Amino acid sequence: MENIKRVEIIVPRAEVENVLSLFSREKVEGYTLIDKVIGMGHRGIQDGMGLTDAFTNSMIVWYCAPAKFEKLKEAIRDLLEDSGGICAVSDANWVKH
Repeated sequence: MENIKRVEIIVPRAEVENVLSLFSREKVEGYTLIDKVIGMGHRGIQDGMGLTDAFTNSMIVWYCAPAKFEKLKEAIRDLLEDSGGICAVSDANWVKH
């Protein structure tokens, strides 16, 4: 097994392209995008029930080497300061196959 980081980024749907642009510039691979994430945060309920995606969140789950996350940590923080959202990071193990 290999020690890795599990990075979960939840942002308003309108900001997903900014995250993906950062990932593209930094050659990030191995992420999953989940649209229409519903939940309750400091901005209230984000239920996706409006006529647009204005009240919809998306979640990006990314698995990476610890050094790769450290390289992007501040860029992710800057992006979230502008757009809102959260980033949670945890240690994980990759079962190689």
